[in-house]
Amino acid sequence: MRYLRNGKYHRNQGPIYIFVGGEWSISPGFLVTGLTHDMAVENSGMLFYTEHRYYGQSLPHGEQSFEVDQLKHLSIYQSLADLAHFIRYQKSQNPRMKESKVILVGGSYAGSMVAWMTQLYPDLIAASWASSAPLLAKADFYEYMEVVSQSIRLSYGQNCSTRIQKGFHYLAKLFTENQILELLRKLNGCEEYDPNDVLDRAAFFNGLGNYFALIVQSYSSYIPQLCETLMSLHANDEVAFEGFLALLFAEGRRSTDCQDFGYAAMLQLFTTSALSLSLTVRAWFYQTCNEFGWYSTTASATGTSIDTTNSSLGATWSTFANQVPLSYYERLCLDAFGPAQTRERLDQGIEQTNNQFGGFQFNQSVRYGRVFFTHGQLDPWRSLGKQNGNQAIVLRRYSHCEDLGSIQVRDSVQMNLAKLRVMSFLRRHTRYTAHS
Repeated sequence: MRYLRNGKYHRNQGPIYIFVGGEWSISPGFLVTGLTHDMAVENSGMLFYTEHRYYGQSLPHGEQSFEVDQLKHLSIYQSLADLAHFIRYQKSQNPRMKESKVILVGGSYAGSMVAWMTQLYPDLIAASWASSAPLLAKADFYEYMEVVSQSIRLSYGQNCSTRIQKGFHYLAKLFTENQILELLRKLNGCEEYDPNDVLDRAAFFNGLGNYFALIVQSYSSYIPQLCETLMSLHANDEVAFEGFLALLFAEGRRSTDCQDFGYAAMLQLFTTSALSLSLTVRAWFYQTCNEFGWYSTTASATGTSIDTTNSSLGATWSTFANQVPLSYYERLCLDAFGPAQTRERLDQGIEQTNNQFGGFQFNQSVRYGRVFFTHGQLDPWRSLGKQNGNQAIVLRRYSHCEDLGSIQVRDSVQMNLAKLRVMSFLRRHTRYTAHS
């Protein structure tokens, strides 16, 4: 495990703050800025930033780490054991840390980690702050794209989400009526794409839906700009959506660079041959295939598709056209990691995760009593997290992990009050008794 360190103890012994890394490569940023840094400075603490095994430079088997046989050492239990070992090692090596209380902070999957760490190793952790943390493992995470649609409507208005909805269903109709090839040529799609292949079709809708999901989750302040562009293109929803796709995929592109919308291109992201890309994408996909699921399906809550030729847009019509079933992701897992990567294996892994950690419906006074949860109202991940109770806050008009920064004037009053509550909660759990 690689880690970064900053801060120092002053005359009074302070706590240990650990900003926990997830499915990414760590960098010094959170050691010099952000609310965790501010708390460490205020309380004369030591601040660490730890890197998750198989991500960044923390590769247990070097260049062979991403081979199927070596990925068996990648799991939530191994990563939490790494963190426990790190804490014990630091305390054993530095006398000033021996009696220090440990505070964990994490966002997204790392937020899940700090909550689960507090349950598995209660003797090591005084308290944790879990930002935007999903707690319930499930394969068919259809709620994700539903919240994406709701967040667009909340941020801009019904007219934008309706235009997106009509646009996606128009595309589905073109596929059903074998008329999609003309549009794909306009978008400079690669000739190898087969619109009659169910996997290629799902990959097209998955990739396009991911564009809107990325804006909502990671760049929520750009939602109004996206909608302004979409609403300005044409009075007709379908024509406007075609124009928007042209802006995304066709205009300004060199004619030699075709757009590969197919399944093979998606699968390439998760294979060891994708050396030009970060192989941490493969590592994260392996974890989802074995422990969490969390697949953003759009084939409705019951996993069934609907008649895309129906001209009405009733409540049963999902915004993203019900074109990405769970079976699409299950096939990706199988093709990326081999015949042992079955649906049953995914189901068993999800059941084990939920049995161990309890999902998200729990009495917090009994479970996770020393964890504070925060979520953004716009964040699609909040639907799998703890949103209710005295130790949970949903932040209006914010999205994924937007609360990890320092207190600042441009944030809402609710956001800054939430940060003060988090700081107060963690401070209470670092108070020492007289014999400490």
